[in-house]
Amino acid sequence: MKIIFAILLFFCCAGVVAAADVNDLLFQGADYHYKENLEQAIIKFEAVTRIDPKNEYAHNQLGILYAKKDRYEEAFKEFSTVAKLDDNNTFAILWLGILHLRNGEMNQAFEKFNKIIQIDPNNADAYYFLGTLYNFRHNPAMAIEYLKKARNADSQEADTHFRLAKAFHSVDMVANAMLEYKRTLEIKSEYTKAINEIGWIYYNKGDKESAISQWEKTLKINKNDSDAILNLAKAYNDLAWDSLKSGKTKEAIKYWEKTIVINPGNKAAKYYLKEYSSKSKG
Repeated sequence: MKIIFAILLFFCCAGVVAAADVNDLLFQGADYHYKENLEQAIIKFEAVTRIDPKNEYAHNQLGILYAKKDRYEEAFKEFSTVAKLDDNNTFAILWLGILHLRNGEMNQAFEKFNKIIQIDPNNADAYYFLGTLYNFRHNPAMAIEYLKKARNADSQEADTHFRLAKAFHSVDMVANAMLEYKRTLEIKSEYTKAINEIGWIYYNKGDKESAISQWEKTLKINKNDSDAILNLAKAYNDLAWDSLKSGKTKEAIKYWEKTIVINPGNKAAKYYLKEYSSKSKG
């Protein structure tokens, strides 16, 4: 009887030790991941999966870590393992969809994201990616529908509002687009893509000065923003031509000079600045 008790006690203690080891490794792995020490984090989570092959959290973490290290096939394998262990694990399914997207496998990605909303009808990420896929398929109506759902599920995500704004913009629903661009900036004030798009809304309405103001705002945030630089160069060149047509050659020259300041390699501004500067002196 004493021998049987000793054996039971051994296995019970071994189980407790194993559980303690797993928890300790999980904590260490998470800490290394937080500190961006990816190699050590991988070692810890791999150790967990050897002790506990069904540990979904460890497999998911390995999937993320492998993806960060550009080891995408291994990442896909880890997330697939989780999905087999639990076909309702939306985190793993989402990442499988993202990896399918990376590989250009749009139909497979669509299936994964669609499966998520069957499991979790309030999953903002899945709606976001479905909206993106519909946009890619040139179906703006469906893109808007799903991006609206993403927005409603997670109204504090700047990217979702921006994508929705772009979808509205693509079908000339300018007022709606403006509203969503502004909501984007309420969440993230330095979201320069939204600022640039607002500039284009003003520009297309004929309000070039307000457009310029927006693009200058972008350059205060990021002086190397190529979109804002090219947008400003176009605006200044257009204003130069407007001035020239009105007989205001000196004013036109000033706008071309502004173009060169913002975009030194602008060939059109260089050419016309040289031509009309000499004429104004003559």
